[in-house]
Amino acid sequence: MKKMLVVDNHPMLLKVMSNLLDKQGHQVLTALDGLAALEILKTYTPDVIFIDLVMPNISGEKLCRIIRSMPKLKNVFLVILSAIAAEEGASCADYNAHACIAKGPLNKMGEHVLSVLDHLDRGRGDDLQGKIIGKEDIYEREITKELLTSKRHYETTLNHMSEGLLELTLESKIVYANPAALAIIGIPEEMLLSSDFAKLFNTIQYNKIKNLLEEAGDTQRTIALDSPAELNNKLVSLKVIPVKDDDHSHILVILSDISRRKQLEAQLQRAHKMEAVGTLAGGVAHDLNNILSGIVSYPDLILMQIPENSPLRKPIVTMQESGKKAGVIVQDLLTLARRGVATMEVVNINDIITAYLQSPEHQKLQSYHPRVAVETNLEAELLNISGSSVHLTKTFMNLVSNAAEAMINGGKIFISTENCYIDRPISGYDCVEEGDYITLRVSDAGIGISSKDIDRIFEPFYTKKIMGRSGTGLGMAVVWGTVKDHNGYIDVQSIKGKGTTFTLYFPVSRQEIAKEKTLLPMEDYMGKEESILVVDDVKEQREIAFAMLTTLGYTVDTAASGEEAVVYLKEHAVDLIVLDMIMDPGIDGLDTYKQILEIHPGQKAIIASGFSETERVKEAQRLGAGSYVKKPYTLEKIGLAVRDE
Repeated sequence: MKKMLVVDNHPMLLKVMSNLLDKQGHQVLTALDGLAALEILKTYTPDVIFIDLVMPNISGEKLCRIIRSMPKLKNVFLVILSAIAAEEGASCADYNAHACIAKGPLNKMGEHVLSVLDHLDRGRGDDLQGKIIGKEDIYEREITKELLTSKRHYETTLNHMSEGLLELTLESKIVYANPAALAIIGIPEEMLLSSDFAKLFNTIQYNKIKNLLEEAGDTQRTIALDSPAELNNKLVSLKVIPVKDDDHSHILVILSDISRRKQLEAQLQRAHKMEAVGTLAGGVAHDLNNILSGIVSYPDLILMQIPENSPLRKPIVTMQESGKKAGVIVQDLLTLARRGVATMEVVNINDIITAYLQSPEHQKLQSYHPRVAVETNLEAELLNISGSSVHLTKTFMNLVSNAAEAMINGGKIFISTENCYIDRPISGYDCVEEGDYITLRVSDAGIGISSKDIDRIFEPFYTKKIMGRSGTGLGMAVVWGTVKDHNGYIDVQSIKGKGTTFTLYFPVSRQEIAKEKTLLPMEDYMGKEESILVVDDVKEQREIAFAMLTTLGYTVDTAASGEEAVVYLKEHAVDLIVLDMIMDPGIDGLDTYKQILEIHPGQKAIIASGFSETERVKEAQRLGAGSYVKKPYTLEKIGLAVRDE
């Protein structure tokens, strides 16, 4: 006696098979579909299984694959009982079966079943492989051919869908999953089929999914989950479609992996936020630059008027230095506003590192953190880059300062540089330009950064420190902005409680570092009463420029707007115009210069601005304007710029 299982969705055929096998003394169980068969197989281990190919709730083909994946059934004798196999031109091997019997007249089919069992009893079951027994008893049916063609068409469509499609029973059992669904869920088909769909989700979402499926079972309309669900570390949207056929009801579930979309939406929101904060920061920086001009520029003029031994010299110099330090904060704001990198030159990161580690600023940092040591490993032949030494120094200073503050109980900051070639993506970037780079790496063994915070550390004003005591919340935003302005990339690796490593990548420059310019005596850039028109919308700026240029020996007049300058120049001629780029309200520096050129073709001008060289500055220079001077400027800086024109 053998234990048998017959799986077919036709009750009459199940009865015929049961009677036939019972008479032969075999123990027989039956199942109406693949799902019911799998339930039986949890507690019943047959010697032979007869399987129909076309069934609801897990097809025969998939059921064969699942059975073969179960260790206790890997050697069970499988028999396909279907006419479809013959009409599809398939073989037993396609289904991992030992034999295929074509459905035909019941008496003939019964003979074929007994013949197969006889081969098995005589140990010759393997002789049946590759054959479809009873093929001669069926005839070709045009309607079947059309149905098979339609089946292949729909299978191709389902297999190439980007959305995941699942078919569930009303009890939430999975009976079909297309390839996209398998990829989203991350479970092999053999293990997924017959499992409870709702149990794929965490305990918090389980009840929500269960309620959604129950609601779908009682309605005819499509229902969508109100918020994304987490599945296999992915965010998925869920749409449930109830389907009611004549003979059975089921539920279709459409899964869409929206992780990438949500990530892009978050990046877009962050970009909008950065843009809004940057716009605000740019406006504040512009106003601060105008205010600082008096603090930074006037001391040069005052110091020229008092003797070397005057007790006033020291507080005046201190005032100027304080203004310059305030200017550094303004530079942070400008970097944040994407307008901060004013001057690009060929530099070497090793020089910047060495200079900072020997600076009073670093000595002050060490006094705050006496138990923190710095260890360097700098590439001896490090290649140069094109950059702003001011911004790169501030970036490095911020990284070292953060590393020191992260090591509450002391430790070592490791600083290294090296040449490298990048030909693959860097974490956090979809696209990286291939080529030669230098890397700057700053590592600490501090408290680390949590996964929740690491995505926000570059946001402006986001800080875990006490505002005003150890930071402004701009430090890492400045690092990000500087790296971006230098066409570089940044990678952050951190383990909570173990430390953090920042790796900065900058593209290499093949140019050599320019020789340092020697300071010129004031006599070398004094004027000879040449006429200059200063155009600036800020009264204090006009007064500062007037005082400085007059001191340098020039004849100076001023205009409070671009329109006023154009009117002035219709009646007068000047040797040079010092032109502010951003003036509000009214026309800006570029439009002013265009109108001036219509009156005085070839008019010489220099551009003054608190921002970096924008495209409008460069366009003015293409039209004939000369050098660009960044506010606030010193007497020497403006003097040299005017002299060069």
